Amino acid sequence: MIKNIFIMKGNTGELIFYKTYEDIFNIKLTSSFLSAIFSFVKQTLKTEDLSEIEVGPFRFIFEIEKIENDELMFALFSDRTDNLVELRNQLREVKTQFLNKFDLSLLTDNFDGEISKFFNFDENIVSIMENSKQLVPKEIQNDLIKVFNELHTFSSFVVSSALLTQTGRVIISYLDPNILSEIIRLLEGRFLVGNFKVNELISLEDFGILSLVGIDEHFISVVQFKPNCPFETGLIISKKFSNRLQKLIS
Repeated sequence: MIKNIFIMKGNTGELIFYKTYEDIFNIKLTSSFLSAIFSFVKQTLKTEDLSEIEVGPFRFIFEIEKIENDELMFALFSDRTDNLVELRNQLREVKTQFLNKFDLSLLTDNFDGEISKFFNFDENIVSIMENSKQLVPKEIQNDLIKVFNELHTFSSFVVSSALLTQTGRVIISYLDPNILSEIIRLLEGRFLVGNFKVNELISLEDFGILSLVGIDEHFISVVQFKPNCPFETGLIISKKFSNRLQKLIS
């Protein structure tokens, strides 16, 4: 879940705009923290290529826009398990709409420290977030959950399961958060390097057997099995599960 969105001047760290969805940290302290990170990256690492950082269960995602001798830093603060690809696209849309809406000279030589002129950008944020529609209609959510419940009672080998998008967005999940996080990282990494679709993937992990089956170009079913489950059995169960989900969401 998105916690906060920040827009800041890179050179001075001045907070231009922020949107709060969940009040976890002090806004001023957090913006100072982000400014210090950006300053460290520029001065010590000699780069302005700040992409994302993870702090415990949370993640900061950054987009930097060069404006004359200054920069604007757009930052999104969310849970680590949130989908990186989709959050990145949302943050880029925030950046695009902000740059198109306001006179950039107001943020450079003519910046007077008055940020109330940017408050109405909240309307754009609301619109951007609302456009991120549910991929699965609410009316079939209960039917999907029934299929999940039947899977868990059908076989003693099944530990947990999930329905994700090909990019790693969570639709339904009963997975342990750490396992889910690793799967999301895998899918995000594949997507970012051009592997846009998982067809079938089964592997033996420390926590058991993990099976991912592509339902179509949008969705993936995930089933976690106990370590003693035969691969053939796991694959058969996974495919049947995937087929049942496909009938509901296609």
